[in-house]
Order: sequence, then structure tokens, then C-alpha cells
Amino acid sequence: MKRSVRKHEERKKTQGAKPRFLPLLIATLLLIVLIFLFSRNSRLSEAYIQHLYPPLATLLSFLSGFFPFSLYDLFITATILWLIVMTARLIFRKRRWKRYLYSVGWFALIVIAWFYLGWGIAYFRGDFYDRSGVEKAAFDRENLKRLTERCIEQANQSYTDCIGMDKEAVRLEIEQSYAGLQEPLGLSYPNGKRRVKPMLYEPLYTSMGVSGYFGPFFNEIHVNHYGLTFTYPFTLAHEMAHQFGIAAESEANLYGFAACAHSSHPMVRYSGYVSVLGYLLRDARRLLPDAYESLVQSIRPEIIADLQRNSEHWMAARNEILSDTQDKMYDAYLKSNRVSSGRENYSEVVGLLLSSYNLLVD
Repeated sequence: MKRSVRKHEERKKTQGAKPRFLPLLIATLLLIVLIFLFSRNSRLSEAYIQHLYPPLATLLSFLSGFFPFSLYDLFITATILWLIVMTARLIFRKRRWKRYLYSVGWFALIVIAWFYLGWGIAYFRGDFYDRSGVEKAAFDRENLKRLTERCIEQANQSYTDCIGMDKEAVRLEIEQSYAGLQEPLGLSYPNGKRRVKPMLYEPLYTSMGVSGYFGPFFNEIHVNHYGLTFTYPFTLAHEMAHQFGIAAESEANLYGFAACAHSSHPMVRYSGYVSVLGYLLRDARRLLPDAYESLVQSIRPEIIADLQRNSEHWMAARNEILSDTQDKMYDAYLKSNRVSSGRENYSEVVGLLLSSYNLLVD
């Protein structure tokens, strides 16, 4: 009698320990529906970014600001280690696969919800033209040539040696620029704090050609200090744009350029103009073959030297396998979040500049 009671109690405990997939299924469906609603309604997404995201960004950036290191990098590391341990226990200790799927399923659900509600909904906003009311300019040879000439002229005038740059002063200068641009750029300023965090695995990111990134889980900005000094202000301004809720890389380039161009700091201004010059020359080589050489010859030799030095600097550290893998993964990530052009989206800043240069700079 006692033995049967004991067996019944053990069976009851075992049954109670079984994972219940129904709550997980319901939560997953709710999250899918929520993401679907935001992805199909840009006004709803815009309202979220303008009104709900700012206090969340303020809270996350405030909490992460207590730590001088990257919580995002630690979180990614812990996640990978946890998955490895869970998988190893499943294989070598013959743990129940249902329990494994249950644990991994809940974890994945929480991370995806955290990503989208913490920042990722920014991918579903209307584009820059919808938000700003700026009319899209024709992408033709004449407009491209005129814009390239103007940016070359400004780059030549703003050239300065960036040796001895005070990076904290640069951060404060860019912060001030964004504060002055909040109306034309449609920013919810201040939108939390923007402290620059070092990369935990900087050599790895360097070999992949990553100059900076925004960590959405803890609202953190990262800049790779391997980059040459003259590129630092533009990279920082670009990552700051992401923190403001700008998801598209082309728009982050536009916002970063506007913040640099509006600055009175000579190093910041130069960084903005020389950085977009690379995108303009790339399109000019393709669309203006007859004028390309004369455009290049009009650029100061010091600027040409900086651009060449920057290219050689990153190529020297590049690991082809890691770089190509990262490019493909990030391309797939962008396309999965409705950035149809993938990594090519970076260079689409030229079209945005053609339409908004006079509004944002003049």
C-alpha cells in the first residue's frame, strides 16, 4: 500500500514537472500578432517610437550607464554559452528534448519581444520622406554632380588634421548638434543618455570590418577604437542616430552627416563631409564616368590620402572569412526587418542627401 502511494506521488511529481506548451504557444501567437500589427501600420509604429520608446530608452540607458563595459556583449556571450550548455546536456546526459525545446522556446520568445519592444519596432516606421514631408528628388546625373561638387567644396574647406582629438568633447559637440536638429529631424530629444561603450571583442569586430554598432537590449552605443581618428565623429553620430530610433542604415548615415555638418567643431565637420564623400564618389564613378576624374582631381590631396589610408587600414585587419560571413548575416538580418536592399542600404544615403541637403545643411 505504501509502495503504491509512493509510486503515485512520484508519478504526480513527474507529471507536474512536464513542460506545458500551451502557454508558450499562446504567448508566441500573441507576439506574432503584435509584430504583424506594427509591421503593417507605420503610424502605429511611429506613435510607439515617438511616445513609448523614449521613456524606455531613458530607463535602459540610465541603468546601463552604471556599467563601463558593454552589457550587450555580455548578454550575447551568456546567451551563446547557455545554448551550448543546454544542447550538451541534451546530447550527453540524455535530457528530455521536450524540456529543452520548452526552455529554449521561452528564452527565444523573451529575447525577440525584448528586441522589438525595446527598439526593433523602429524598422516598421515610415521612411524619412514620410516622416519629414520632404519631396524625393530625382536621382539623375545633373543633381548627383551638383551635390558631389558641393560636398567636395565643403570637405576641402573643412579639412583639418584630427590628431589629438578629444573624443569626449566630440561626443558633447554631436549631442549639441542633435539637440539643435530635433525639429527638422523629428527627434524625441533627449531620448535617454548616449554614453560610448567599448567593444568587448574589439579585435573580432575589427577583423569583420565593424566600426560601430548599437546594442538594443540595453540601449548602448559602441564605437570601434581601431578606426582612424578622422572617422570617429561620423561613426559616433551614426550610432547615436540608431539610439534615437532610426533603424535604416541610410537614414542613420543622413542623420549622422547632418549632426556633423551642423557642428562648429572643425574635426566633427570634416568627419561628416569626408565620410559621405566616399558614397558620393562611388555613385559618381558609376553614373558620371566622364566627370569622375575631374571630380577626384578637385579634392584636396590630404583628403585623398585620408580616404586611401582608411581603406588600407581596415583591409590590413580584415579576415576574409569572418568579414564575408558577417556581411551575409547582417544582410539577411536587414532584409528580414523590411530593409529590402540589405547592406546596400548604407549607400542609399546619396538619394536622401539629394532630397534633403538644402533643408538639413543650408
